Amino acid sequence: MDTNKTPKYLLETDTLVNYLTFQDPIIQPYLLNIMQKGICFTSVLNAAELFMFAKSDLEKQKVKDLLYALKVLGLPARYSLSITDLDGKINNIRDALFYILAEKNKLSIVSFNTDKYKGLKVPIISPDKLV
Repeated sequence: MDTNKTPKYLLETDTLVNYLTFQDPIIQPYLLNIMQKGICFTSVLNAAELFMFAKSDLEKQKVKDLLYALKVLGLPARYSLSITDLDGKINNIRDALFYILAEKNKLSIVSFNTDKYKGLKVPIISPDKLV
């Protein structure tokens, strides 16, 4: 597999929550289809959010299992320097850092909320468009 041509995706929390809460035994979850199409990443921000949502030990274990299947990216301090490049185009620090992570690593963002980063340089794709 040529990793230069393989699509690379940065998964937003909503896509991960969709997988963790998916109930239909017949239809394959979006995330599994996305993982078959390319290399999937998420961020330490998303991992922290998932653990905040997880209440029971079983839910926490499911989050761990999911994160082991993905590449989890950290946030180098130098990425904070790029916040000013966005010039108010993103409303909060969390989303701005997530966007910068995608931009610096040349990743497309996968999210059900495609309006969140609309009009910016990094491509944003809805999970249902990748199946």
